[in-house]
Amino acid sequence: MPIIIVKSIKGAVLTSDAQKRELLQKMTDTFISVVGEVARPFTYCLIEETPMYEWALAGAPLPDFNFLTGPEFRGMKDNADAIMLAYMAQQGQAASQAPAPQHDEKAERARAIWAGDDK
Repeated sequence: MPIIIVKSIKGAVLTSDAQKRELLQKMTDTFISVVGEVARPFTYCLIEETPMYEWALAGAPLPDFNFLTGPEFRGMKDNADAIMLAYMAQQGQAASQAPAPQHDEKAERARAIWAGDDK
């Protein structure tokens, strides 16, 4: 029995019952388009709404739009991006120095993506 769960902050994103019903229908239809109609009678789709300020991002209760658009969060995000880019560069370098398998299409595709040649 598949269960699709959509989580959101109450009143911040889904603002009407009609909007929620449409989301439930479209989420179910999308799932069924992948797995087939046989699953429709057994597919549950739930919306779980958490009251405002009972969610947090980077320790700040949401929705705190001043925090999300301010310099503190931007600095955290920029720092995280720099750490991730450095890690990706390190992994790409290690992958390019590793001996290549004889004819491994997946490995060749991964190397192309790391090198930026995935066109």
